[in-house]
Amino acid sequence: FSCPITMEVMSDPVTSCDGHTYERSSIETWFRQNASSPLTGAVLGSKSLLPNIALKNAIQEWHTQNA
Repeated sequence: FSCPITMEVMSDPVTSCDGHTYERSSIETWFRQNASSPLTGAVLGSKSLLPNIALKNAIQEWHTQNA
């Protein structure tokens, strides 16, 4: 459930074109200065981000059960 950039639990997970999921604000900040994947260093052909709704729901459920 943690963002690979910040290592914090995500609240708005999004998936980039390389298939990795990040916290939206973290990857958007990364993309302002980089055109590569923060995990692999590979240049990405797109900076498009898709909401990871299934993961977001799982995180919300985990928070509910562990609050």
